[in-house]
Amino acid sequence: MSNFGLLIIITYFYAVFVLLLETKVTIIKAGISKVIFLLLSGLSLYFLIADNDPVLDLWVEILIYLPVVYLLFVTFTEDIHHFAKKTGIKSYKEKTMIVNNDLADHLYNAVDFLSKNRIGALITIERTVDLSKIINKALVLNADVSKELLTSIFIPNTPLHDGAVIIRGNKILCAKAYYPSSKRTDLPMHFGTRHRAAIGISEQSDAFTIIVSEETGHVSVTVNKEIEYNISRETLNLYFEKFLKIQ
Repeated sequence: MSNFGLLIIITYFYAVFVLLLETKVTIIKAGISKVIFLLLSGLSLYFLIADNDPVLDLWVEILIYLPVVYLLFVTFTEDIHHFAKKTGIKSYKEKTMIVNNDLADHLYNAVDFLSKNRIGALITIERTVDLSKIINKALVLNADVSKELLTSIFIPNTPLHDGAVIIRGNKILCAKAYYPSSKRTDLPMHFGTRHRAAIGISEQSDAFTIIVSEETGHVSVTVNKEIEYNISRETLNLYFEKFLKIQ
């Protein structure tokens, strides 16, 4: 076996070791990482098989095939998820999902208070698209969701009232998160910075965002690049039933 082949195999096993330890790191979801991983797997397999050594063939089965199956699954989980969703394979699982009633109750009560008192607010619930890049630029709280905490965050002239709150699961991950404003030119003139920011985050993710207008107290929501303005409390509950789901 050439020195180059040996180097490729050592590099491959190092990559296996790192990925096994850190299978949840964001980088393995990037396209370039997938390509590099597949390339290393193929080259390692080639150099080991080309050696025509029965012992090495056994190592191929143990050290190449098994880790490859596992790491391919981890690396391509998101792609598998999207494919399954498009083809309907996952539809049976989605039927078993239930509404996160605790989160819905806290959100409903907080939004109701903010709306009645005309306190502007921007609350985003993360869904399947990771918002970590935005969270990392905001003030991390990692606190349990509650009406009291949500309403206190948006009280005017307090340190945290500007920007958005991002919720993941039942945790308020951060406050003072700022989103890029939508570039759409067909939006009504009365849409302020909160509404445009909410549309902006819906254009870049599948997040569900609630907006409370400081001027009118109207409640609006954005999801999937769309906004529904000035919705009723009943409609808000319907949105909760649709988008606040847990397994």
